[in-house]
Amino acid sequence: MAVSGRELSSLDFSNLIGGPLNAIVEAQAKSAISTANFIREAAFDKDGKVVNVDFSYEKANNNGSKQEFKLTVPFLTMLPVPYIKVNDALVEFNAKITSTTESSSSSNFSNVTNASAGGNYWFVSAKVNTKTSYKRQSSSTDKEERTYDMHVKVNVTNADMPGGTERILNMLEESIGETTGKLISIPVTVSKITDPAKTDYEISTNDPNNIVKDLEVWVNGVNSELTVDKFETDKNTLVCKGSVKQGVNIAEGSALELKPKP
Repeated sequence: MAVSGRELSSLDFSNLIGGPLNAIVEAQAKSAISTANFIREAAFDKDGKVVNVDFSYEKANNNGSKQEFKLTVPFLTMLPVPYIKVNDALVEFNAKITSTTESSSSSNFSNVTNASAGGNYWFVSAKVNTKTSYKRQSSSTDKEERTYDMHVKVNVTNADMPGGTERILNMLEESIGETTGKLISIPVTVSKITDPAKTDYEISTNDPNNIVKDLEVWVNGVNSELTVDKFETDKNTLVCKGSVKQGVNIAEGSALELKPKP
């Protein structure tokens, strides 16, 4: 039996083909919401303020002094923002409908004589009995088979960042800044030994702006125990007085370090 339009019309094409397409659209929407939640949780705290990460490190400043610095970076600028989009989707659907007709029949036939007739003739005498019966059986069966085959291919790539998010990131990047912290050490040089007994020293420095009280004079990583007596701003020199720690040697031209007292 050939497949008729009735079998084809019984297929729910709207769900068979539309279902995968709806799933793709929903997946795209969930991806967008996930990205928005990611930005909200990674970039802002519960009060709506930008979450920053601070990095502390030591380096030489413009005058050569060793100083502590702190770099403040918005957390979101260090993370890749996940944006994906569906470029294309291919839905392949095949339906195979097979209709078969099965029929079977059987018949029984028998002939039994059960009638009588007779006569006497000069050449023979005869008698005939006959009985007749007839029976027939038949059956038929229709069978229909359906086979479905579906393939869904989705191509997903990274999407361009929306203009609003890009502007936020640009503003956050502009807020990245470096601030100075406490002074670690100031490199200085012994310019003159004014006392033959080596108790008075003139020390020159390239970083007069960071001269503070209670400085310690260090020589090759050792505290010399000298005391900074005064600072002559017109000469950018320090006058140090005191007895040098035993075993520490200071000569003209020696490179020293000034460190704030702890």
